Amino acid sequence: MPEPKIKKSGKSGVVSVFAYKLKTPISAVKGYLESLIAGDRGEINLFQKEYLSDALENIKKISNFIEILQDVNKAEANRLEIKFKKVNLKDIIEKTLAELNVWIKASNCDISFKASENIPEILADSVKIKRVIQDLIVNAVTYKKRKGRVEIVLEKKGKKVLFNCKDNGVGIPKKELKNVFSKFYRSQASIEIDPTGTGLDLYIDKAIINQHGGKIWFSKNRGAGMTFYFSLPVIKK
Repeated sequence: MPEPKIKKSGKSGVVSVFAYKLKTPISAVKGYLESLIAGDRGEINLFQKEYLSDALENIKKISNFIEILQDVNKAEANRLEIKFKKVNLKDIIEKTLAELNVWIKASNCDISFKASENIPEILADSVKIKRVIQDLIVNAVTYKKRKGRVEIVLEKKGKKVLFNCKDNGVGIPKKELKNVFSKFYRSQASIEIDPTGTGLDLYIDKAIINQHGGKIWFSKNRGAGMTFYFSLPVIKK
C-alpha cells in the first residue's frame, strides 16, 4: 500500500498520514497482547491476564479511532469506498437490532420497528448503510432520558425508501442544530452522558448517504428528543 502524501491544503492530509503511520504499530501491539493472553509466550496468571485484557481493549479503542480518522479524511474528499449491490433495507435493520438487542435491553430502553409492506430493494453498500443505521440507533438509545423509547419506521415514499428513528432523549439545543453534522460537534448534554464520543459519526454518516445519492436530516420532536431520517433512491425499473 503506497504511503499517503501530505497535501499542501493542510490538516486533512496531516491527519491521514498520522493515521497511516499509527496503524501498523498499533496492529503489532494488538497482536502481541493477543498472543500473551492466549498463553503463546508462556503461562500467565489471572491477575496478569486481567491487566493484559484491559490493555487490549484500550488498544482496540485506539485502532477504532484511527479507522474513524481515515474515514473522515475519505469523507472530506468524497472518496469513501462504496460497493453497490442490491440490498433489502428491512433485513439490514432487523439484523442490526438483533445484534444490539442485549445492549438495548440493558440500557433500559424500549424499541419498536415498523416497516411498510413490499419495501423495494435499493442499490447500496450494505456494510456502510448498516453503519449509518447502527449509529442512529445507538445515539437514540445512549442519549435517552431515564426510560428510553425509540421508534424506527421504514416506508416507501415515491421513488425513495425512507428510514426514520425517533427518540425521547435529551435532544439538541435549537441554537446548535446547524452544527449537528459538523466534525467533532457534541452537545453539552451528550458529553455529560458519554464523555468518550468523538463527534465524528454523524459527519461520516452524512458522507455515506450523500455518496449513495440520498439525503439525511433531522427534526426536533414536540416534548422531547429528536427524529433522524435518511432517504435512498429505489432501483429504477
